[in-house]
Amino acid sequence: MKKLLIVSLLLLANITFSQEKKISLETNFESIEITVDSLEEIDTIKWDDFKDVFKENKPESMISMKVTVKNIKKENLLSNFSIGVNGKSEQIDSLVNQLKKGVLKMKQLIINLNEKNKK
Repeated sequence: MKKLLIVSLLLLANITFSQEKKISLETNFESIEITVDSLEEIDTIKWDDFKDVFKENKPESMISMKVTVKNIKKENLLSNFSIGVNGKSEQIDSLVNQLKKGVLKMKQLIINLNEKNKK
């Protein structure tokens, strides 16, 4: 009887502990888009915030970043524009630099078009 009780307790303990599941959660952000309402708002973009969004991602995960500018003055050929980049999380620094350069170049092009149309 004593052996049966010990075996039963061991079996019960084994069943209880074997049902414990360990759950691990991983977050992985894939994309971010920032929309601004004017050319002037481009200067308020905090480019390091893009890096912060993806800092917990695995290095090999694919990411996408995009900046959209709306409500550009109608005398231009464009009323809005978007520029985006794609790549791996491990390339975040170069991706943010590419996006920043592209947005600032497009801003300058639109300013130049604006000045040309005023003449």
